[in-house]
Amino acid sequence: MPATLPIQIGERTVTVRELTVREVRDWAVQVDTGLLALDGVGELMLPDCSLADLQRMSDADADLLDGLTPSELEPIAEAARKLNPHFFRLRAALAGAVRDLSTQARRAA
Repeated sequence: MPATLPIQIGERTVTVRELTVREVRDWAVQVDTGLLALDGVGELMLPDCSLADLQRMSDADADLLDGLTPSELEPIAEAARKLNPHFFRLRAALAGAVRDLSTQARRAA
C-alpha cells in the first residue's frame, strides 16, 4: 500500500500519496507521446510540478486545486515532494533535457 500524508486545507483534507513505479512510467509515456494535455497556468503555478501532477498524487480533483491559492497549494506540493522524490527527479531530468534540446535547436537555426 502506498504511503500517504493527509494535508488539512481549510476545512478539507487532501490525501497525498506515493506514486507507484507504473504510475510514474505511465506519466513519462504520456509526456513522451504528447498524450498529456498541457495547461500553461497549471504547469507554471508551482516551480517544480503542475496542478495535474498534484492531482495525480492526491485525491484532489481539478476543481478543488483550481479553487486554491498558491499558498494553499504549497503544503500539498510539499507532501508530494516528500512522498515522491523519484517522480520529481525524473520530472527535473526531463525538463532539463527539453531545455537542452531547445537551446541546441536555437543555436542550429
